Amino acid sequence: MKYMKKALPVIFLFFSSVCLFGLNTYSDSSVKLFRQAKLYYETQEYGKALRAAEDALYYRKSQIEKEKQIIINTLSSPQVKKAGDKISNIMPVLKEREEIDSVELINYYVKKKGLDYFDDSITQLQKYIAEQEFYPEAQKLIGDIYKLEGEYQFAEDYYKNALSHSDIFDIPDEKFEILYLLVDISQLQEDYDQMELRLLNIIGTEQYQKNSTLVRAIKNTLSKNDKNVVQKFFDLYRLQNVYSLKAYTMLAEYYYSLNEYEKAFDYCSLAVLTGFTRMYEIVDKRNISFEFTGIESLLEELVYHQDIIEWGKANNIWYSFSLLCQISDKMGYNQFAFDLLCILARSAPEKYWQQEAVLKLDEIDGVR
Repeated sequence: MKYMKKALPVIFLFFSSVCLFGLNTYSDSSVKLFRQAKLYYETQEYGKALRAAEDALYYRKSQIEKEKQIIINTLSSPQVKKAGDKISNIMPVLKEREEIDSVELINYYVKKKGLDYFDDSITQLQKYIAEQEFYPEAQKLIGDIYKLEGEYQFAEDYYKNALSHSDIFDIPDEKFEILYLLVDISQLQEDYDQMELRLLNIIGTEQYQKNSTLVRAIKNTLSKNDKNVVQKFFDLYRLQNVYSLKAYTMLAEYYYSLNEYEKAFDYCSLAVLTGFTRMYEIVDKRNISFEFTGIESLLEELVYHQDIIEWGKANNIWYSFSLLCQISDKMGYNQFAFDLLCILARSAPEKYWQQEAVLKLDEIDGVR
């Protein structure tokens, strides 16, 4: 690689004070370096980004060690021990003893997370502080750099480190981003068994069991092959697990490539329903006069919501619709496949998918 490897009144005044401790050390060291690393990354200066991110990890660990020691010293005092575990009881004692560093440190974290987050417990706050040294945001960024350079094992190690401390991410959604980055690495290394396992893990056992029940009901509806089958599909079923959307689509595509149509149908139907549900909910909130009379009414309404069309494109929604038609035809759900393709040919929000639907209709007619 070319780069080096409910606030309580008794302590209100304390918690509303300016936290010089946090502002002058915590933020101005590791956080500042991490932000600089992100800027370097965005400008493709990956060597500088790596060094800054590694420095951010070093300074974070050093700072947290100091903070841990401050709390240890504070708790060793007989007066503080006598106050018990409640932060609201400890703070007046610290103020009386003029333990400024301790007061400012505790204030910093209480202002950041809220007193209730720690259950008013100094022990819980102490545990939280100890976890901060791992800095998962910086770990993820380093993983991103190594991934770009093709150093997949290093990238995977850093992603796993970040994932193991994902509960302290400032942005919780980053956990799912890392999970999908690990999927990407498996795909790049052509380790498809591992890719499949990681995608299934994103969905999770509980959601998988719920999905299984849903898919059985869907198959029962589609197997009737009646004229209202598309209407019934989009009237009866909804799915809201957006974080699993990409996993559903990738698994559908993967199983389809293996001619495992049963599994492919399961995940493709879930992808379509997830995308459809998300789009419908947004439109329904934005346009109170919108009346859903079927999937075609939603597709026609999307003309006035370009951002939703772009979201659908970015998340392969239109691809999933098309793929579901292909799989459904192979599964014997011919009426559903034909009718949905006709709708896509008339009203798909992108011209490409209208044309693709026409081609698929020709293929189906040719086979018949």
